[in-house]
Amino acid sequence: MRILDSLFDRTVSGLTKAMDLSWRKNEALVSNVANAETPQYRAVNLDFGSELDRAFGDRTRDELVQTDTQHLDLSNQGNSKLVPDYRGATKSDGNNVDIDLQMSTLAQNSGDYANAAQLIRRQIGLVRSAIRDGR
Repeated sequence: MRILDSLFDRTVSGLTKAMDLSWRKNEALVSNVANAETPQYRAVNLDFGSELDRAFGDRTRDELVQTDTQHLDLSNQGNSKLVPDYRGATKSDGNNVDIDLQMSTLAQNSGDYANAAQLIRRQIGLVRSAIRDGR
């Protein structure tokens, strides 16, 4: 990936990371949809905001520090992980998957993935154009 970084600064590597994370989010959403009727299944989602910021090199944000033992420990904020998705109402069987919400989120995630792929294609197209014009 170092060759790509030298050609495209951090844009392509950041977009590649965004695509990887979207893929992982897609897996979580598909699992939710597949388990929509499974008793006691709790919906999950992928938390990857900090990881994406790190991929794009966002160093401007202040690091969060746990100042009280009752506060959330955010020292591991750079890692993407599955987190509970509480958006759906819990049914009598303990399942909280709202199929409409999951399908909507899945469609949005698919669009995000496609947009990142299109941006990478455009970056590569610019390099191709520069190589052809340089002949």
